[in-house]
Amino acid sequence: MNQIIKLNITSKAKSHCPISFAAEVIADHWSVLVLRDIVIHNRRSFNSILINNNENISSATLAKRLKRMCDLELLCTSDDPTHSQRKIYSLTSKGMDLVPIMVEMFRFGKKHTAPSPTATSSAATSPTATSIPENMKRPLSSYEENLFEDLRLTHLNHAENTI
Repeated sequence: MNQIIKLNITSKAKSHCPISFAAEVIADHWSVLVLRDIVIHNRRSFNSILINNNENISSATLAKRLKRMCDLELLCTSDDPTHSQRKIYSLTSKGMDLVPIMVEMFRFGKKHTAPSPTATSSAATSPTATSIPENMKRPLSSYEENLFEDLRLTHLNHAENTI
């Protein structure tokens, strides 16, 4: 792995803040979507990701993101035993640590996005149309409960009074 590339990417986090560092690692839209395709849809070869990506990522962008994620040690490659020129992309343990973040992003997106325009009108108005599946719900830690309570008091009361 190219240590200079890794150092360059991770040093952009201007402080020693863990959130700043994580934001540099998953800094862009395409990296998150490529990870989604690998993690959720089990698309692990370049062509599988390229052909099946719903957002129509370009081959150049995909190549750059896959290289970047390999340089950051989020992904690694292995040879495909069925095709001599094909690489199989796999998560590393560092990449696996991003999966809970992606699940949280799914929960946020599911909760806060409007129903698809292709959904039927009855499904679109259903209270469960954007609800989170039961098997994805989790209790909050005591830290999260306290943080959210403080944020509600600080932000939501203020926001409701100024709207």
